Amino acid sequence: MRSTRSGWGTAVLALLLIGSGLASGCSNDSTSIHTTAATGTVTAGEAQKLLDRRADAILHDKLSAFLATLDSSNARLISRQRRYFANMQALPVQTLEYTVLKSDWPAELRAKAWGTHASIPQVKISTQLAGFDSVPIARTTGFAFGRKGGKPVIISELTGAGKQFPGSSPSPWDLVRIHVYRSGQTLQLYDNGTWHEAGLINSALRRGIANVQDGLPFAWAGKVVVYVFSAKTVLDSYEGVPGGNIKHLGAMTFPMYAVLGQSAVAGVRFTLLPSSVRAGQPFLDRIVRHELTHVAVGDRDDGVPVWFAEGLAEYMGARSIPTDQRRIATVAVKRARQGVTALPASAGFNGPDQAWNYALAWMACDWIVATQGSARLWELMDALHDNGDGTTDEDQDAVLEQVLGISGSELAKDAAHRILEIYG
Repeated sequence: MRSTRSGWGTAVLALLLIGSGLASGCSNDSTSIHTTAATGTVTAGEAQKLLDRRADAILHDKLSAFLATLDSSNARLISRQRRYFANMQALPVQTLEYTVLKSDWPAELRAKAWGTHASIPQVKISTQLAGFDSVPIARTTGFAFGRKGGKPVIISELTGAGKQFPGSSPSPWDLVRIHVYRSGQTLQLYDNGTWHEAGLINSALRRGIANVQDGLPFAWAGKVVVYVFSAKTVLDSYEGVPGGNIKHLGAMTFPMYAVLGQSAVAGVRFTLLPSSVRAGQPFLDRIVRHELTHVAVGDRDDGVPVWFAEGLAEYMGARSIPTDQRRIATVAVKRARQGVTALPASAGFNGPDQAWNYALAWMACDWIVATQGSARLWELMDALHDNGDGTTDEDQDAVLEQVLGISGSELAKDAAHRILEIYG
C-alpha cells in the first residue's frame, strides 16, 4: 500500500498546523524572547551557534562536545539525547543542518519550569541519508534554550508537555532506540521489539528485491530504506496513512518530501508492520514484493488511478506464486458473483471496501497480463502516467480503449470473471 493522494500525493496537514493556526500565535516582533539578550535569554545568534556545534558533534562522533550543548542537570534530557546521538551514529548521515527561524513557538508550548527567560524558537532541521536521499529533508521543529552558569544550553528538544513540536514529522530515530541492519542496497531500521526478526526480514527483502527486479521492464538497483517498528510512538507518528488507521495496514510505502507541501521527493521509506511478520509465509514475501514494487516504480505511476497503482503492486506481489496457491479476499468471490460495472474509484479506495477494491484491481492487472502480455501492463502504466500529467478516473476510459481496446467497465467485468474462473 502506498501513501498517496495523486501519485505520491502531498501531506500538508503538518505544514498547515505550522503555517496557519499555530504560526499565528508566534512572535515576530523586536521583543521576541529569543532575541532579547539584555534579559538573559539566549539570542537567535547564540542559539544558532549552539546548534551548529551540535550538528558538528553528531557528524564527527564527538559525544563530549554534543553533551556540552545540553543542560547537564536534566537527567531525562541527557538520557533522550544520548539515545539520539547513538542513533545518529548508526545512520549514514550525509547532511545535518539546523537553522534558527525568525518565529517563536507560542507561549502555551513552554513549561513553567523553564523560567520566563527560556526561548523556544522554531528551528528548521535538514537531514539527508547518504545514498538514499537525493537532497536534504527539511522539517520544522523546536528547541528550548536557557542559560546555565551564564552559558547558553539546550534545556529541551520537546514542548513543555513532553511532546514533539507540532508538525515536526519526527523520524523514528527521534523517538526510540533504533537498530540498523545494512544488507546489499537496503538500509533496515528496527526497534527493540522487532530487532530479533532482522534476519528473517532481511531474507524476505533479498528475495523480494530479486523477484521484483526480474519482473520490471526497467533497471532498479534495489535501493530502499525499510522501517520495521513495533513501538506505538513510532507507528502513531506516521502521517497520510491510507484509510486513516495504521493498525489496518500490513505495510506502507511513503515519500519523504524535501519540504512539506512541495512536490519534490527526496527519498522513499517502506514500513513493514509487525502484523505482516506474524502472518508468516507466503503472506510476508507477498506483501514485501508489493511494497518493493511501489519503491521501484517510484514516480513512474504518479497521477494514475489508484486501482492501477495498487493492482500493479498486487500483481507483482503474487505473480511468482502458483495460481492455485494465490489467496484472495473472501469477499471477492461474493462481490464478483453479484456483478461488476466499474473499476474501483480512487476516492475511498482504502475505505470500508478496500479488500474488494484491492482484489478487483489485482485481477484487472492479472487479466491484462494473462490475455495481452506483461508488456501491455507497463505500456498502460506509461499511458496513464502521461509524462507526469496523470489520468483521472473520469478520463481513464479513453486511455484504456487506446491501449487495451476495452473500456473501464469492460475491464472490471473481465477482472470479475477472472476471479470466478480462478476462485469461484
